[in-house]
Amino acid sequence: MTRKSAVAIGTFDGMHKGHKLLINKTLSFAKNNNLRSVIIVLEKPVKKVKGLLTTYEEKIEEIKFLGADEIFVIGVPSEILSCCPEEFFNEFLHKMLNVSEIVCGIDFAFGKDRKGSIEWLKKKAKEKNIKMDIVEPLKNTSKKISSSYIRILIEKGDVKNVASLLGRNYSFTGIPFKEKGEGKKLGFPTVNLRVNSDKLLPKGVYISLISQGERIYPSLTNIGIRSTFDRRNKIVPETHILDFKGEWKKLQTKVMLLKKMRNEKKFASAEALKVQISKDVSAALQFFKYHKTK
Repeated sequence: MTRKSAVAIGTFDGMHKGHKLLINKTLSFAKNNNLRSVIIVLEKPVKKVKGLLTTYEEKIEEIKFLGADEIFVIGVPSEILSCCPEEFFNEFLHKMLNVSEIVCGIDFAFGKDRKGSIEWLKKKAKEKNIKMDIVEPLKNTSKKISSSYIRILIEKGDVKNVASLLGRNYSFTGIPFKEKGEGKKLGFPTVNLRVNSDKLLPKGVYISLISQGERIYPSLTNIGIRSTFDRRNKIVPETHILDFKGEWKKLQTKVMLLKKMRNEKKFASAEALKVQISKDVSAALQFFKYHKTK
């Protein structure tokens, strides 16, 4: 028979501190009881959301980093999600994974129409002598840490508070591509990224970090439609790298947002935009200079 396992189940969109607590509890129990640690993760939220906090690739990378033995990904939609709770529990959790402990959040539910509630799961686990660990939501001051709350903060551009809930800076990745080069003409060349269209991107101008491989540079990032120029409402992140000379390679690039400076706005002319960008760059340089000396 398959070696017994400790299983964590969830969507884990964002991989915030609450998610990491749940997964780490699973890993710890598995290690202490000589079990396999298995993380069952939904490919994306079942209910439609305005944007993903973590793409599929980002989420899997974070879970792998924590050190799980195995990761099972459930597609959305899928037969597993649409089957009755009894079948999911008996065929998948009990027979296939030989589960000995189940760890999940208090609001977890599974199966068709979410009929597999926490109470239902507790009852089934007791019948099979399986341990249940229901993890209460973590709180940041008086507010519980949740993907939906983080999503609200991101849409407001509050990336500083988002970082405190995630345990890392909010980021996105993409492959650089060339546009018309308006930034270069203004004296501020940018790296424009093609980002997964499902990824939630907060509009505005941000102090940021940009990295490619081991290289990390201070930068300034604009996320928006560049209303001064015609882009037909297509949202594109473009990053100006501070004190950087040379050609940025067309390889996977990551941008981390540190602080929002201002909203994106339409300027009367390219010259007016250039003046504003100069002010933004000066403010960003001061920010990095201050944090370097702290």
